[in-house]
Amino acid sequence: MMARGWRNAMVSGLAAAACLGAHPPASASESCAPDLGTMHEVTRVIDGETVELDDGRQVRLIGAMAPRPSSLTVDADTWPPAREASRAAEALLLNRMVTLRYEGRRRDRYGRILAQLYVKTGGTEAWVQHHLVGEGYARAYALPGNAACVRELMQAEDDARSARRGLWSSGTFRVFAASDEDALLRLVGRFVVVEGRVASVTRTRRFTYLNFGSDWREDFTVSLATRIVDRVEGGAERLTALEGRTIRARGWIERRNGPAIEVGGFEEIEILDVPSAAASTLE
Repeated sequence: MMARGWRNAMVSGLAAAACLGAHPPASASESCAPDLGTMHEVTRVIDGETVELDDGRQVRLIGAMAPRPSSLTVDADTWPPAREASRAAEALLLNRMVTLRYEGRRRDRYGRILAQLYVKTGGTEAWVQHHLVGEGYARAYALPGNAACVRELMQAEDDARSARRGLWSSGTFRVFAASDEDALLRLVGRFVVVEGRVASVTRTRRFTYLNFGSDWREDFTVSLATRIVDRVEGGAERLTALEGRTIRARGWIERRNGPAIEVGGFEEIEILDVPSAAASTLE
């Protein structure tokens, strides 16, 4: 049922990716990736977040995480969410010229290029990651040294989620409640978006913790390395001010007594109960 439902939900989305008409992709923004790179043809789409260029280099579409099966026994090439993400990337990029732009770290540990990609379409240059996230083929995330674009990508994700596009058309991918510890523990090792009210903030030499309950041995926790907190002016005070606020965090679920996420920076924390209607990142 899940596969059939996903397939039906994605048909219209793939058509939109092919013609880029239903939801026009965002124009290229230089603000979050200011360093201009070179232009290349995309000769192969490896998966929904990785492509190969005409010079043989592989590019990771930093900031846009394509879905991956949770079981090692499931083939990503045949798992519907992963397959449709790859098809959407192919429709947008295969055999087309793209421009690379950089913001920070340019290679991952596997030697892949870390870049924001822009493709010419309809006389304009479209931001590839923003399009894939906005159509629900990927989720927004950040890596240390490559976080400047995540705020715009999280807004695109919010739009896709509100419209129930792509990944967000079923309950498989959703925002999980911080209070649902049992469900989160079943997701250890998976990338998850979690939302809840911060009960307290505690600081140790190594980590600063956002606690979502009174029992750190069972309740959900978000942690941020204290050395990263201290690099930001007023960082400790900004985190302490989150007590009593409703926030959203994203990352890989770990078991540290209860379920936990370690975020890499302030950008990965969204404050939801702000005076304006839009969510704000903690930056």
